[in-house]
Amino acid sequence: MKPQTLIFTLFGDYINNKGGTVSVRSLIKMMKPFGLSEQATRAAVSRLKQKGLLENVNSKGSYKLSEEGLVKLTSGVRRVYFKTKHPWDKKWRIIVYNIPESKRELRDKIRKELRWLGFGMLAQSTWISPNPIEDYVNNMLNESWKDVRDSVHFFISTYLGDPKALVNLCSDIKGIENAYKTFIEKWKNVKDEMSEEESFVMKIRLVHEYRKFLHIDPDLPADLLP
Repeated sequence: MKPQTLIFTLFGDYINNKGGTVSVRSLIKMMKPFGLSEQATRAAVSRLKQKGLLENVNSKGSYKLSEEGLVKLTSGVRRVYFKTKHPWDKKWRIIVYNIPESKRELRDKIRKELRWLGFGMLAQSTWISPNPIEDYVNNMLNESWKDVRDSVHFFISTYLGDPKALVNLCSDIKGIENAYKTFIEKWKNVKDEMSEEESFVMKIRLVHEYRKFLHIDPDLPADLLP
């Protein structure tokens, strides 16, 4: 398990429900059952802080999610725990960008965040989603994408062709289906009786693995499912 993504899972599934603040000492204890050392935990916290996803709360080594981190977490929590299938409004959310090579690192970050939000890549630098996630996009434009705000363009439009064919151009639907089947097969026989620590570790491992689907599943409305 990657330390940085595990910390994010812990915030989403546990820490944010307990006030949203955690000391490095407590985080080290939580990470230990997953085989991660104190050094690995401290390094992961430092990198998340450098990325702007964590911020200091006080001088005693406590941290909370930054505004940018909270936006990302909220989107993930919504898709993991509160999936609701609303009737599709037949509209597509489209993002087109023209970010210079000098800002390639930020451009790569935006691509990852678009996948996290459920966008699929239709063409180079053109991403689409059928979901009403304008608020999340606007938050990103005003937070983590603000340095290239003038190079990122957001549209809402309709499509005159077959919408399911459009989905297949952007996502490997069959591959996603097979990945879900593999996940279910792996976790369907979890034992009923566990200690408190075993239960904690098992739940976090399950959620952590499920979160990987947020990077590949476009979270399609029912009208666009196969």
